Amino acid sequence: MSATDSAVIRDTIYSYFQIATSKEIEKIPDFFSSRFTKFGDSPPYDRRDLDRSLMLEQLQFASISDYEFKIEDLKVDTLGQTAVATFMLDSTGMIVDDYSFRGTAIHNKSRATIIFQKEKNGWKMVHQHLSKFPG
Repeated sequence: MSATDSAVIRDTIYSYFQIATSKEIEKIPDFFSSRFTKFGDSPPYDRRDLDRSLMLEQLQFASISDYEFKIEDLKVDTLGQTAVATFMLDSTGMIVDDYSFRGTAIHNKSRATIIFQKEKNGWKMVHQHLSKFPG
């Protein structure tokens, strides 16, 4: 992998999480491969396919306010046209329930793994796995 590929993957990860701040949720599908799956660090804890992931990501990113995130210890490794990014994700914000006008503060510190595949139109996420640190 070239230094350019590593920088593109790093920028892609930051851009993806920045959507929760920018609220440009229509851009979420641009990050995913058609084979995308996810294990998340918030309910539901099932394996999500592309359609379910898109629906839940759009809902979550649209429902959070005052979102801030920090990515630590980012490492990108490649195996041919595939890349594995691992890092620690520290995120805070307020999940807002528009129906009850109440919010719930969140502070998650999670381990993250994202698998990327190089496709014609760039590096796309194939799988994402987030798991909260205990406690």
